[in-house]
Amino acid sequence: MNENQNNIQNYEDEIDLRELIMALWKRKKMIVALTLVGAILAGLISMFVMSPVYDTKLNIVVSMPETYHTRYGEYTLPITSNDQYINLITSNNVLINTIRDMDYKDVSLEDLRKRIDIEKSTAAANTVQNSFTVNVSADNPEESLKLAQTLFDSYMEFIDVMTKERVVDYYLGYFGVEIKAKQNFLDIENDKIKRNEELLLNTPKTIDGSKSNVEIETPLNEDSDYVIPIDIVNPSYIKVEAEITQSKQEINETLSTMQKYEKYLEELNAEKQTINNYYETGREAKLASNIAGVVDTSVYLPSPPVAPTQKTSPSNAMNTVIGAVLGLMIGVIAALVKEYWFKDESVK
Repeated sequence: MNENQNNIQNYEDEIDLRELIMALWKRKKMIVALTLVGAILAGLISMFVMSPVYDTKLNIVVSMPETYHTRYGEYTLPITSNDQYINLITSNNVLINTIRDMDYKDVSLEDLRKRIDIEKSTAAANTVQNSFTVNVSADNPEESLKLAQTLFDSYMEFIDVMTKERVVDYYLGYFGVEIKAKQNFLDIENDKIKRNEELLLNTPKTIDGSKSNVEIETPLNEDSDYVIPIDIVNPSYIKVEAEITQSKQEINETLSTMQKYEKYLEELNAEKQTINNYYETGREAKLASNIAGVVDTSVYLPSPPVAPTQKTSPSNAMNTVIGAVLGLMIGVIAALVKEYWFKDESVK
């Protein structure tokens, strides 16, 4: 009995599937029409409604050194990887300068940041990457190229100013502390000289020969010898005098070093004022610094960017296919609803 019921159920399922296929075939014109309508509408929207996007590629090589060689010493840069350097291309300062130079009025930082894409590298984890691809998007090829060039110029300027500012701040603090330390050393040495000079005044330069154990035997003739006592230099006096001489030499060397450091501080303060003026004027002019830069030789484009010849998105073909699929789905649903929904209503 159960087997017969199962056979009947399977038979009914087969009839339902056949009816479903026949219902779709019966409404095939409607399904095809809706599919074509969906494809045409999606294609028209993609071509005439959606804004085109053009990408300009920046192939940026970043090979910043670990230490920055300056006339003031070797400064260890705080950023340790090329990945960290390339990520600065989307920092607020870079974007603000780019918006200003592009004369954008209604573009926010987030809007501009969405137009910049740093391609992730597929290199091995233990491989040091120094070449990066940055895609810059805009509504037309000319603007995309100009935006990419402006962004790179702002990025280079930002890194250059950042490294020089950190060098200036570091050595301003370093030489300031060193001068104070050397001034303390001078105070100690001058006090030491003063004490030794007082001690030297109270120390006899020589020791009386009659009170010493040093004697010289001088033969006067063949028959007799005379022993003549002599005065000798006091060793304590020599020691104190040598300490005074050494302190004076160290003071002269320290004064010479302090003069050099004070000259450095004067230069660094002038550099700091130049940097402050650069910020106060809204970065309208390039930073006129006397500190040798490291960015120009460490961050560069192997080849200049070129304007894109075709848009990146939207893809008209892809959108047309998507529209066709949606139209097909709507057509199938409409066919089934019309076949069964309205059929059931007529039966009632």
